Amino acid sequence: MTHGPTCPSPAMRAAFPALVLAAALLACGCVRREIEVTSTPPGALLTLNGREVGRTPVTVEFTFDGTYDVRLRLDGYDPVIGSGRTDAPVWDFVGADLVAEVFPAELRRVDRWHFEMVPEAKAEAGLMDRAKAAREAARTMPRPSGLTGTPAPAPVATPERGPAGSR
Repeated sequence: MTHGPTCPSPAMRAAFPALVLAAALLACGCVRREIEVTSTPPGALLTLNGREVGRTPVTVEFTFDGTYDVRLRLDGYDPVIGSGRTDAPVWDFVGADLVAEVFPAELRRVDRWHFEMVPEAKAEAGLMDRAKAAREAARTMPRPSGLTGTPAPAPVATPERGPAGSR
């Protein structure tokens, strides 16, 4: 008995697209978003949005773009208090991000932030220099016209008036 070519059953034909879709989803990549923070000198304790994340250089994964509160602390240096911002690339906007999530490759995005730390002694010296400069600038400012070396007259008090006829 000879057998001719066999046709797949209707159930197999119906299941084929589902199998292809399942295979495509399993082969999908992912989108990886990271912030890489460095400092000079390295070793500063990094706090992002109130959460300690490690010592610089450090890489942190994130989910949402926007402005992050950044704090760096290192003994012997003034703390750094500031912010860092992440901006979404074209492939990470609503709609495009859905395609990027199922794209069969890993997409990686790294935002890099670098902070210079100032030694405490230099920071204090800089503060003193600015204070001296401000004091000198205030001394050399011209006096507004009408001011003399005599003090201003004391204000004159007036009695309050109560109900009609009383003082």
